[in-house]
Amino acid sequence: MKTGLRIMLAIILFAGMSLGVQAKQLRYAVGFPTGAGPEAAKVYAEAVKKYTNGDFTVRVYEMSLLSMAEMSGGVRHGITDIGYILTPYFPAEYPHINMASEVSMLLALQNNENGKEGMAYAAAMAEFVLLNCPECNEELSRQGQVYTSGGASGPYGLLCTKPITTQRDLQGARIRIGGAAWARWSTHFGASPMSMTGNETFEALHQGVVDCAIISATELSGLNLMEAVTHITMNAPGGVFAGSIPSSINQALWQSMTPEQRRGMLRAGSVLAAELNYRYEVYGRRDLEAAKKKGIKMHIADDALLEASRKFIKKDVERIADNYSKQHGVIRASELLETLSPLVEKWTALVADIDNSQDLADLYWQEIYSKVDVQKHGMGAN
Repeated sequence: MKTGLRIMLAIILFAGMSLGVQAKQLRYAVGFPTGAGPEAAKVYAEAVKKYTNGDFTVRVYEMSLLSMAEMSGGVRHGITDIGYILTPYFPAEYPHINMASEVSMLLALQNNENGKEGMAYAAAMAEFVLLNCPECNEELSRQGQVYTSGGASGPYGLLCTKPITTQRDLQGARIRIGGAAWARWSTHFGASPMSMTGNETFEALHQGVVDCAIISATELSGLNLMEAVTHITMNAPGGVFAGSIPSSINQALWQSMTPEQRRGMLRAGSVLAAELNYRYEVYGRRDLEAAKKKGIKMHIADDALLEASRKFIKKDVERIADNYSKQHGVIRASELLETLSPLVEKWTALVADIDNSQDLADLYWQEIYSKVDVQKHGMGAN
């Protein structure tokens, strides 16, 4: 009897130990149906398994668990463990991060138009949030989230149905814009900014509702704009969409992890950021080449427009700081943007010679993510 009891207890103990070492599957919600986001998410899933030594696996949900508008609350309430957050959807919740993302036209001051602007700005944002902006992490903590990667689109140019190369060409042009900074830029040069979703852009261009869209070249394929656009100018106005947190992790989950597991999740986050940002650069280059072969005319903005644009951007950064101070209560707005500006310059130089996602991931890890204190990061109160 005692022998039987001992055998039963041993079986129960062994079963418990087996369950204890099983990998925990994490839910990862991505609000894109196709493209760089879901593709990079699959690489991220492999990286999580690798860098947490099999403690965690990831199941990617593409457009099936949460929409972009639902993503922030979904991560906070644990509907998903990890979410791809677009912070401009939530202006009141993420003012510090949105302020930093809104000054991405600082890239146009670097005289570096190589298609790698997104790779640079995503890194500048990540270094800013993870190592220089405690307020950014506090606002994430209030949403029950932890920042583990930064992302950005490819550079924004003018995809049009008529040539735009001068200030005169912009006068009266109707332009689809994807953010407040580009709206102000358009207005400054006498154009009429029009706000609409990405999915509405093709019809608006095709039907003549707008003359141009300020958007990245990847949308030539992503939104099928290749069939509506006839003229492209990519060296103006510049900037990228940078309000992306590709892997925002539920804070309760993060706090339940060991320091080694948190470090592994950050390493996987650096891989995700690199994979995503490198793919945007590659796809943008691919789509521009396809556009040339299709006969779409490629233009270069003239020096007068570029100089006037740079002057506007410098003044607009001051305006952005003032707006966020008054409208969103950002106390150190000017100081924070002064911290961000040299990071943009630094990362523009660092990524200039990068030609593959692995080297980019290693660079991100060495320069940013490995420097995060996993004993403190994300451990604030909800």
